[in-house]
Amino acid sequence: MQKIIATVFLFSALITYSQNPVSKQIQVPFVLTPEGHIIVQAKVNGVDGTFIFDTGAGINLMTQKFADKVGNLEETHHFYTGHRATGEALQANLWNYNTLQIGSFTEPDGQTAVFNFDFPLDGLISLTPFKDQPFTIDFGNKVLTLESPQSLQKVRSEADFEMPLAITNDRNINIDMATPVLLNDSLELLVGLDTGAGFGVYRFSSRYMETLGVDSSQVKKEFRSSPFNPNEGNTYYFTKLDKLSNLSKKSSVQDFIATFIDGLIYEGIMGLEWIGQKITIDLPNQKLIVKK
Repeated sequence: MQKIIATVFLFSALITYSQNPVSKQIQVPFVLTPEGHIIVQAKVNGVDGTFIFDTGAGINLMTQKFADKVGNLEETHHFYTGHRATGEALQANLWNYNTLQIGSFTEPDGQTAVFNFDFPLDGLISLTPFKDQPFTIDFGNKVLTLESPQSLQKVRSEADFEMPLAITNDRNINIDMATPVLLNDSLELLVGLDTGAGFGVYRFSSRYMETLGVDSSQVKKEFRSSPFNPNEGNTYYFTKLDKLSNLSKKSSVQDFIATFIDGLIYEGIMGLEWIGQKITIDLPNQKLIVKK
């Protein structure tokens, strides 16, 4: 992909892109499941597929069944070892594709993992294709919008507030994002933002239970086996917390059910819907731009 530097002045700040964002705003409708998962249509090397748009996936993933349908994926000698949030290591070979097309947006020369497992859709689309492309998730209108520099300026001018993003980029293969939050107005954690988690999901490492005054012997708990290895698993604890908010306290959830997990490798993981109805994710500038 051709590398250029595109700069625009937004509120007297110089914003720099390492690659061209789209020159004109692109809108892509999506299906929002009752559980809060975002389902998008996409083409891989011209072959139609149905995917979950999963900001917590880290890496693109296709089922073996869909990969066989695409046919002209290029097998590489590379592999990636990732970890499920519960700590379980998963290793996958990497395959090259020529194009991933979502609406009229096209990512050339990308990579995907391929897994032979039972999954109702064709795979997951991660943040990786959007590492240089700001986009907006509109939960109310069920539209994914890829923002141009001009439309991003308008989004920021109309936003209610912004939140910082911390980006993890492992060799442009695995990309994740996180933001700081407050629990019970006292404990600051850096939590992963994961559309793949769905709505109403608030998961935290069990190491914080004592800090929050949660007695593990007095709350509901259960052991859940790994879907990949039944001999492995984690203990989950369920309790109610008073409040979750962003650092500026402009978005919050009160009296919510929190899940604490033994062995969770992140401080926390949650969806995005509690933050706002319209959320722009600007990975190049590490910002979450929110319209309530």
